[in-house]
Amino acid sequence: MNLHDTKEIKALLGLVGIKGLGPSRIRTLINVFGRASAVKTVSLQRLQSVPGIDHEIARRIKEAPMDEFIHRQYELMDRFRVTMIPFWDHAYPGLLKKIYDPPVMLFCRGDKRVLKNDMFAVVGTRKPTAYGRNITEKLTSELMSRGFQIVSGLASGVDTIAHQTVLRPRGITVGVLGSGLDWIYPAANRRLALDILHNGALLSEYPMGTHPDPANFPRRNRIVSGLSRGVLVTEAGLGSGALITAYLALDQNREVFAVPGPVFSDLSSGVHKLIQEGAKLVHTVDDILTEIDASFALPPTAIANLPELSEGEKGVYEILTGEPMHIDAIVQKGQRTAAESLATLLALEIKGLVRQMAGKMFVRI
Repeated sequence: MNLHDTKEIKALLGLVGIKGLGPSRIRTLINVFGRASAVKTVSLQRLQSVPGIDHEIARRIKEAPMDEFIHRQYELMDRFRVTMIPFWDHAYPGLLKKIYDPPVMLFCRGDKRVLKNDMFAVVGTRKPTAYGRNITEKLTSELMSRGFQIVSGLASGVDTIAHQTVLRPRGITVGVLGSGLDWIYPAANRRLALDILHNGALLSEYPMGTHPDPANFPRRNRIVSGLSRGVLVTEAGLGSGALITAYLALDQNREVFAVPGPVFSDLSSGVHKLIQEGAKLVHTVDDILTEIDASFALPPTAIANLPELSEGEKGVYEILTGEPMHIDAIVQKGQRTAAESLATLLALEIKGLVRQMAGKMFVRI
């Protein structure tokens, strides 16, 4: 993806705006056709030949008024001072790149430089008790004092408390929205959102003008966890959306931490379930720091534990890391032809050791 080509960035933005397309399909389309701007130019039949693109999606791609959509997006981004961060941009958060289905585009309102800092997620119920409020404030403050930047979902309750706790001493926090960045939800947090912009950022994968529909929030949660080195659930019932964030974090190989509460409280049932299922029980911030220091910097998978590999496969596998690498860099480091390297990468992908991403990028898994 050529980030210096305005045509390509606009074409990518146009694809992001097509309902039902989604980041995985967009990556597939770019891999197949080579660039975002080529997608709309191919025939309906050619689009339908791409895995995951049925007739209805192909029709939407061909008929979508992209120029009108893109023009409106730029108007709104200019009005609200929003910047776009494509997946291939150096400003895109490194940890988020490693999740299963990272957004192909992030919209950022505020200082995008803060997205490079170490983050920790604090989430929980929208209706905390006095106990939940107090423990959220205490642990959030202590995490911040240990150098973490706090990320949450700008929701009512625990999310709001976490953001406010950081802002009191003018700390940095990131709020992830389930809507366009021109739609602050809940409305009661509009003042909080503006306060965050003084020293932090608001983030969304949804284009400007996107309403805060309920279906958006579970997908929003994967970004909250994906940005973070760990997720802390301070108080939550069994039906809380915070549990979705916790389970997404586990899928993303992040540590999950939970604070026990009164056994007769419904708002403790969710955190107790997490603890029963393996989340780390937290009394103090040291319980978090001990686990993070021990587990986060995961060592590369030992070659001895891998499936049987040829010498060529071992060589390519050792070149790759957890960060996406372009095929040209792999060819240069491995001193093999592009055709040989691609064939080896395909073999590693079949063995479940490598994943191909958009733009001929490859990552070790």
